[in-house]
Amino acid sequence: MRRLKPMVRRAVAVSAVVAGVVAGTGGWTAGAVAGGGQGPAPERTAAVRAAYPKGVVVSRTGVHVRAKPTVYSNVVKTLRHEQVVYLVCQQRGGWVEGNPFWYRLHGVNGWVSARYVHDLQPVRAC
Repeated sequence: MRRLKPMVRRAVAVSAVVAGVVAGTGGWTAGAVAGGGQGPAPERTAAVRAAYPKGVVVSRTGVHVRAKPTVYSNVVKTLRHEQVVYLVCQQRGGWVEGNPFWYRLHGVNGWVSARYVHDLQPVRAC
């Protein structure tokens, strides 16, 4: 087996950690790291990734997750800029800057406006 220099081994280890975070390894967001006591077991996480399309927050200031698909509903949680989330389905709700669609999030009882979350794969209707 070929031996790597210490600096190369460190770079390989760091890239593996970054790949795990980008690939999404837990919870209702794809940014949680498996094995850290957060989120479900890795085998369940793989099923979640396969079952639900991903979305990414495009709002520079983050976005509120609301209890219902309207801006007048209670705020349940706040997502940060470029956070990756799993989307269960989409439906029409209150208009937000010309966009009437809202996404229901997996793992949290809440909705986010499609105006501030970009879907990375097609999302089915609710």
